[in-house]
Amino acid sequence: MEIEFGGLTAREAARIVAHDQGGTLEQLDPHRFEVNGTDFGKLRIELDSKYVHSPDGASDFERKVRRLAGDVGSPVVPTEIVTEPISVDRIPDLDALLERLADAGAVGTQQPHLACGVHLNIEWQERDVRTLRRLLQAYLLLSPDLRAAIAPDRTRTLLPFIGHFPKDYEAKVLDPAYEPDLETFIADYCQANPSKNRELDLLPLLASIDEDKVASALGHPQPAVRPALHYRLPDARLGDPDWSIGKEWERWLTVEALMQDEERLGELLRERSEAADRQNPATAIRKLIKRVLPS
Repeated sequence: MEIEFGGLTAREAARIVAHDQGGTLEQLDPHRFEVNGTDFGKLRIELDSKYVHSPDGASDFERKVRRLAGDVGSPVVPTEIVTEPISVDRIPDLDALLERLADAGAVGTQQPHLACGVHLNIEWQERDVRTLRRLLQAYLLLSPDLRAAIAPDRTRTLLPFIGHFPKDYEAKVLDPAYEPDLETFIADYCQANPSKNRELDLLPLLASIDEDKVASALGHPQPAVRPALHYRLPDARLGDPDWSIGKEWERWLTVEALMQDEERLGELLRERSEAADRQNPATAIRKLIKRVLPS
């Protein structure tokens, strides 16, 4: 899980986390810290910009420049906590930790100069294409309602990180006749979504299933490879009493529930298709021709 916030430097936040969790604090660079041995495992706390962290082998001059960039940028660049995989029953404990950070001055994306989000990196073991298709269909059907409920901060909607899926791709996936094999599903997804900047990023999961196919479809290796869905839509609103990770998780579970209800999912897909055909008769005719004529 990745949680962004402002109001505290990485150093300040790391000290609070270490004190609260009883872990061992380690500085990796002036704006990146790890707290080891907590109940959540290892926690990384850092300024969320690659430009302020020095790579291995960097010169002293480069390290000084990057440290200065972090010092200057810290008021407007979010700090981020990155957790190892945690079980669902630990989410209330994580919310309690975020409340303590808020008590110490951490603020969320409700501040006008910040664009703070939560990335729920959801471990996913089901790899058959039928399940993946149903998952994506369920998400696309519920996405408008999720956006309405979450009401992402305007700053975040203006940035590319939680981009909508392309309309043409959405229409393809939500067509009740869309039943690709795995290779086609991967190729379709990568062609339409070559970036991680989607509200639900499947690239790491697809790469964990077939890294070579994803690399071939993208034209380059996928940097993040792990069996996880990256759900990037929720805001991080530390200090808001009406917000919590638990609430965002409950919203996500509506997607899984619809995915598992094949009858209801099928009904919604058909209803959407029929509504789209009524609005665009030409599209309905093309679909009919495609079904009648041999491929």
